[in-house]
This record gives sequence, C-alpha cells and structure tokens, in this order.
Amino acid sequence: MSAKWIDGSDIEEWDEEAHTAWREMWAPRCPLGNPQRSATLVGYREREPGRLQLRAVIRVATEGECDVLVQEDDETVRVRVVLCWEDSEDHWNDRDYMDCPVHAYLEKPLNGRKVIWVDEEVELPLFVPDW
Repeated sequence: MSAKWIDGSDIEEWDEEAHTAWREMWAPRCPLGNPQRSATLVGYREREPGRLQLRAVIRVATEGECDVLVQEDDETVRVRVVLCWEDSEDHWNDRDYMDCPVHAYLEKPLNGRKVIWVDEEVELPLFVPDW
C-alpha cells in the first residue's frame, strides 16, 4: 500500500539511487572546490550547426561558468549551466545580473530538436537578438 495525500493522490517515494544518478550527470563538483549554483537559462540559439548558444543569467562581477552539461537524443537537447564563484562577501553583495552567452558544442546540429532546461524541465525559447 502506498502513502496518500489528503486528496487521495499518491505520494512519490524518494528514490536515492535515481537522485544519485541525476547528481552524477547534472551536478558535478567544481574542480577548484568553489561554491556553485545552477544558472537560470532564458533562451537559446544555434550560432552555427552544432554550436548552441545558451543565454544564462549571471552575476558578471563575481560568477563564472563552471560547466555546461548537455544530453542529446533524437528529439531533445537537455542542458544545464553550472556557475561557480570564489567564496567572498563580494559575491553576496553583487546584484548586477546580465543575460550572458554560454556555448555548448553538440554531437550534431539541432535540426528542429527541442532545447530543454533540465532544472525546470521546460523548453527554452529561441533567442533572437534585437540589434
């Protein structure tokens, strides 16, 4: 018998093995040992066949791209950008965010595949520069 919420829907059991596998794929540790966070992704575009430009919200004075993670299949490209910073008081006072380009190289061109931001499990919108 599975546990139920008050409304009668099932409560999902925590799957430690699945969580560990997810962390191995999507949350590698910073090689320098710095603190990390996942970047908010706001769009994408294919700069050239096989080179994906993600638009990430970054505190440019104190954060930097630590890792760009990509998983491809025939219908989707799943992405995550991990940021890191040196542990300092400046980081916590930095409120100057910018929409920055972060590049990922694909095994093959997009060709209509959806780009999915792993953290929110949402399809990213196409980024079209307004210049």
